[in-house]
Amino acid sequence: PTQSISAEDTFEQDVLLVEMEPMIRRLAEHTWAASRKESRIARTVVLKLKTSEFKILTRSRTPVTPPSSCEELTNIALSLRERVGMSSQQRFRLVGVGLSNFHDPEDASAQPALFT
Repeated sequence: PTQSISAEDTFEQDVLLVEMEPMIRRLAEHTWAASRKESRIARTVVLKLKTSEFKILTRSRTPVTPPSSCEELTNIALSLRERVGMSSQQRFRLVGVGLSNFHDPEDASAQPALFT
């Protein structure tokens, strides 16, 4: 079974994090479209970045409710930029948006009660 689905893009010129919104939106659309072909549900959203010095970093979030639309996926991916924690002048050569932590739809209703 699929472990993750992602889309990434390497830039012709390195860009600042604040300049990435259009790229993240486009990659989220590609990732969401690919994930719709899966019968399983992804719980975790991942933002991948590569600095101009080739250092790779990822930030992820697993919301209580898995993203159920491209808009939700996009908003989570965009919000992950806030957790990068690097200089605002840091330039990046690659960005990627991914989904991971897949589970079967029937698993969602089969979760045991926390307190019984």
